[in-house]
Amino acid sequence: MDIYRFIKLSFLIKSPRLKFLGLFILHITKQRYLALHFDPVNACNLRCKMCYFSDKDYVKKLKGVFPVDVLDYFGNAFFKRAIKLQIGCGTEPTLYKNIDKIIEKASQAKVPHISMVTNGLLLEKEKVKKWIVNGLSEIILSLHGVEKETYETMMSRGNFKRFLEVLQFISVLKQGHTFKFRINYTFNQDNFKELRLFYSRFGKFKPDYLQIRPIINMGNTEYKNFSFLNILPIYNEVYYQLIRESKKHGVKLLMHSIKQLESRKSIHSIINMCIVIFLQLNNLMIAFYGRMSPIMSTLKGFVWVGKF
Repeated sequence: MDIYRFIKLSFLIKSPRLKFLGLFILHITKQRYLALHFDPVNACNLRCKMCYFSDKDYVKKLKGVFPVDVLDYFGNAFFKRAIKLQIGCGTEPTLYKNIDKIIEKASQAKVPHISMVTNGLLLEKEKVKKWIVNGLSEIILSLHGVEKETYETMMSRGNFKRFLEVLQFISVLKQGHTFKFRINYTFNQDNFKELRLFYSRFGKFKPDYLQIRPIINMGNTEYKNFSFLNILPIYNEVYYQLIRESKKHGVKLLMHSIKQLESRKSIHSIINMCIVIFLQLNNLMIAFYGRMSPIMSTLKGFVWVGKF
């Protein structure tokens, strides 16, 4: 299943009433409509400066690993209605020792799209190959710098050479499979200009998708410059260059227009047409995205529905 076509379709339907009617019909006819974002472990091997993992006090509170004996319960409860499972949302999933079981369980439940978001540094070629054979649809790699110095500064504890090695074997594993891979680049005033060099550095690895997204305030992070003052004057230049080069390389670009950037609205990173569920170790949260009813707007798009 091409989940990105589904996302595009969701943006074409503007009416929230139609979207909720669609969800109701999907529910009563026992169809799939959930997008599951699942963090099986509260840990990360990096300390990216734009991330809450750079906050020493916050990291002290993050403890625990999702019990392997609960995976069957989790799968039975949600996978039959899931249109998408994303392993990794706000932590590093490759630190979890039972990723194989999550993918196998989701594949057995015929979840149409199974993806993983990771910094990639702990990936091993044979393990990834096994995941692809077992049903993994996509790997999404996080990137915060095109140049080695910027990468290793922004992604503290990172190893640029190792990242390139991972890109190389993923591009090889893509051959002969429907498996896709995407790069997520989070920009700020100190790494935005480097995007001009993106395809000269990474074009040979042939990503299927490239998402360029702005920094957001994630709390007491080490990096605190959230201004776009120096970005806006050159934004369109970089934006249109990336559009041209993405077409040339056959890459689908997901990036804000300057108007969307100025209004700080996020696009192409969520599924408007379905209910998105975020699952962490102790909490279950359902999020509704898009234009909300007055009540939902008051809740800022999030409804807590209890403990998991």
